[in-house]
Amino acid sequence: MMVWRCVRPSWRFLVTISAVALSLFAFLHYKPIRARLDIYLLQAQHQQASLQVSHPIVLKQRRCPSDFADIEGDFLFVTVKTTKQYHRLRLNLIASTWISDALLFKGRNDKPVVKVAILSDAVDDFVNTMIGGRMVKSRCPSSHNKTDLCCKQAAEFDLYYGEPKLAKWYCHFDDDNYVNMYQLLAELERHDASKPLYLGKSSRGMVKLKDVISGNEKGRVAFQFGTGGAGFCLTRVAMKQIKPKVSRTTGGLGLEGLCRKLPGLSDDVAVGYVTGFYKIGLTQVPTMHSHLEKLSALSQDDIRKAVSLINNSSNFSNFQCLQCWKL
Repeated sequence: MMVWRCVRPSWRFLVTISAVALSLFAFLHYKPIRARLDIYLLQAQHQQASLQVSHPIVLKQRRCPSDFADIEGDFLFVTVKTTKQYHRLRLNLIASTWISDALLFKGRNDKPVVKVAILSDAVDDFVNTMIGGRMVKSRCPSSHNKTDLCCKQAAEFDLYYGEPKLAKWYCHFDDDNYVNMYQLLAELERHDASKPLYLGKSSRGMVKLKDVISGNEKGRVAFQFGTGGAGFCLTRVAMKQIKPKVSRTTGGLGLEGLCRKLPGLSDDVAVGYVTGFYKIGLTQVPTMHSHLEKLSALSQDDIRKAVSLINNSSNFSNFQCLQCWKL
């Protein structure tokens, strides 16, 4: 009996191991399961291959928010305009991807590097709490006509001007933009923020329109504008310079008033018009991509280096893929 008691655990263990091994062998050789496993393996190999970039990026890589700890706080203020009908489809998605990323960046003395404000015709309580109470209900009409969009852009500017401390940079993006915050901050760092700068990507050449600002009826304002669908950025110096003509806090309608004087002027063109009036030229940023460029037409390298991308399809799950795939 003593011998049996000593041998019995080892015998049961061997029997159990043999049964598991046989079951696993049978499971893996069952054709439907085997076929599915083969598909998973091929998908994994394809994903690994797709992440290989033929031209390595030579720029300094910052891969986590703590890598930006050397930047001073209040470096960037971002505004996004949206509307209630897109809260579920667009706003919740960008809030859970690039906006939540942006709020993680901490600079010197643990101060936030990026602040995000959202303008809409209704306030989403969850998103508003997440971004620190900077979701504001617009007084502008909710339509998509050009004058109303100018009204909303003026309101976005005033969100920046209303801050107790003005950030070194201001950027605007739309609710269908995906922003790679790592690339955006790296791009802004390349430029001298002590100068009046206007960054964006133009979709056309120089434009000349009559001067309705100075009152010179024969005068013309020559300018280029950054396509709003790609986003645009201005330094604090530039924002202070254009404030009298774009903000409603200085009296009047701001940018909306300008658009009323030039019927048919869209909000992004109006911003370029004002910067052109103040002799602030557009600095081209090729890595800012708008709705005029199909996401499917961009190379892997283009996507990796992109500051901004836009979803020009109804499938916004692309943003979740970009969030996982970003640098």
